[in-house]
Amino acid sequence: MATLTADQLTDIQADLGIGTDESVFTDAELNRLYTRAGDDYAVAVVMAIRQLTMNAAKLNDYTAGQTSESKSQVFKNLKEMLVYWEEQAQGNTQVRIVGMSYVPPTARDKPSA
Repeated sequence: MATLTADQLTDIQADLGIGTDESVFTDAELNRLYTRAGDDYAVAVVMAIRQLTMNAAKLNDYTAGQTSESKSQVFKNLKEMLVYWEEQAQGNTQVRIVGMSYVPPTARDKPSA
């Protein structure tokens, strides 16, 4: 089981925008995500954002008189961050074909017999 170093834990907490007080993800949960991601940091962040997005899907908007809260915006913002981090994670492992071109064989004279 791979574990994140102290610096990596600090980095992943900062990338997720969470504090170090372990109120959102405990260090053990972050290490579990990292292990599930096959030691790929970007994939671990994607998995964490997916979990946050699922929790944010439960939030609803609230209006009372002149006061309103738009908690659905949290879900929208997390979806945008998920797209961004999925692109980052795919960029680590994707193979890109830069270019291919057909090269016809060169014409050669036949040797005389």
